[in-house]
Amino acid sequence: MSERLGLFPAAKIPVLSLSAKAEAVAAHRQQSQFEVLVRHLLYRFFHNELLASDDETKRVMQISYAVALPGLLVALFLFPAYHAFPPYPLHRPFWSQAADHYFYVMYSFIVMGAATVYEWDLLFPDLLDIFVLSPLPIHSRRLFFARVLALTIFLMLVLLGTSALGTIFLPLVAEQSNFPRHLFSHAVAVTMSGAFAATSFLALQGLLLNTVGERIFRRITPLLQGGSIMLLLTILLLFPTLSQLLKALLTSGSPTIRYFPPFWFLGIYERLLAGPSAAPVFDELARIGFYALLVMLACTLLTYPLAYRRRVRQLIEGSSAVATTNRAGVPLRYLLHATILRKPSQRAIFHFISQTILRSQRQRVMLAMFGGLGIALALAEMVILRVTAGHVRPALLASGIRAAIPIVAFWTVVGLRSVVSAPVDRRGSWLFSVLIGRPRANHLEGTFLWITLWALIVSVGTALVLHVLSPASLRDPLIVAGQALVAIAISFLLADFFLFPIRYVPFTHLHKGVITDLPLAVVRYFVLFPMFVAIVVHQEAWIEATPSHLMKTLFILFAAHLLLQKAHARSMQQYTVDTPPDESDEFPQRLGLRDT
Repeated sequence: MSERLGLFPAAKIPVLSLSAKAEAVAAHRQQSQFEVLVRHLLYRFFHNELLASDDETKRVMQISYAVALPGLLVALFLFPAYHAFPPYPLHRPFWSQAADHYFYVMYSFIVMGAATVYEWDLLFPDLLDIFVLSPLPIHSRRLFFARVLALTIFLMLVLLGTSALGTIFLPLVAEQSNFPRHLFSHAVAVTMSGAFAATSFLALQGLLLNTVGERIFRRITPLLQGGSIMLLLTILLLFPTLSQLLKALLTSGSPTIRYFPPFWFLGIYERLLAGPSAAPVFDELARIGFYALLVMLACTLLTYPLAYRRRVRQLIEGSSAVATTNRAGVPLRYLLHATILRKPSQRAIFHFISQTILRSQRQRVMLAMFGGLGIALALAEMVILRVTAGHVRPALLASGIRAAIPIVAFWTVVGLRSVVSAPVDRRGSWLFSVLIGRPRANHLEGTFLWITLWALIVSVGTALVLHVLSPASLRDPLIVAGQALVAIAISFLLADFFLFPIRYVPFTHLHKGVITDLPLAVVRYFVLFPMFVAIVVHQEAWIEATPSHLMKTLFILFAAHLLLQKAHARSMQQYTVDTPPDESDEFPQRLGLRDT
């Protein structure tokens, strides 16, 4: 009726919801097979075994933001230095500016190397690619080029995300007369530094796959990852020392500086920025860096296709069956069973951890990160550089040697605790509930014994190595006994402390992140860890003063260990009575087989 009267005429264009309009307007574009492959492989770089849940994905995103921010924060921090605020002079000195440039090329080198090591197992095809993608009607050459393009895009995104802010803001903060030249020099040097780090690890992996083969390569992968992370973190933690000695190092004429890759790209930075007027040492370093990058690119282009082909063939054919019985370890196993592993439940959990901890990529990467971080922090605390008569000589600090033992012990226990807490495959965790029910104290003792034993091995081994490297002032028998006591005692006490809240079988529990996780991690690693190391180093002098102090310390630490063990036993008794609120609907109705 209203339409006939002309009061409310019909709309020429019908009113639709936004979703309906989007579906009507957006035309579906047909994607090519190559594009689908590239998208799939690129997706796997960001969603893989290392990211076991949405909480882990969010955590990695937070880490990505944290990795990208230093480029901006350092530039803002340097603003007073470039604008004549006290105590700086009117113009920032040349070598101070060179140290600023060194940070950015070094940081790009570290981040790109760490990203390549982090994605170590995804740089080449795995079993999932072979058994899922290979049977499809996809040409092998197309699959190869899709992986190469996905890998290139991933590395370019990492490089762009971590260096873009610094590339823009440092030239703006410096406000030099030739801003475009500074911007160009910064971008080129940082890009070349990151590209060299990424291609170096790619060439290393390709070379090893072509020479030693797949089986040996898988065995040495944890060592390679741990050594690589340690090297990268050591370079990062030595930045304050190297930046203060940059002028002395580069003007010393020592041949040592020619073997340090970040200096090569600092030379490229200064050579592009200053032109022919740059110092001769920068010209030499720039030439080394340019040729080194060309060599790494050539090695990657040569070894990667060959390693890719060999990896695919070995995955398809499989490896020959070999005897897995380790006869050399049988006496050690009998010794452990006769001494500390007397209960079958302890033996089961102990050997379950030993056989599982290196099977998963997630666990291997976590071991590499924590182990590399502990060694890098110890080296940064111990090592100093002395430049004399044109030579660069490393030296060890006595205080750093004392601090190395608690540093290594702390990160060993924390790392192993984090590794066993990370799930491997929770779909089969219901089997433990069927066999043993809720874990009891005798089951958790296997976890405690395994972590404590390895903490003892690492701590005492560190003490022995440092004893060989220590100066004569630290080789007194009483000092050696005190350091051995500290190494053994803190291994037990740290295990007691960090394993106190664990109530589950290793590799079977998924921790659900809460809002308090990040503040607790900050307190643990940035507050408690430095305090712990400082207290231990301060008390070592008192412990080593007299034999009576040594015996008193032994008695106190033994009593503290017994008290923590008794508190843990009482806590376990209460735990067996209470029912966790989130356990009632998990078992036996679902058996952990259905996604939440």
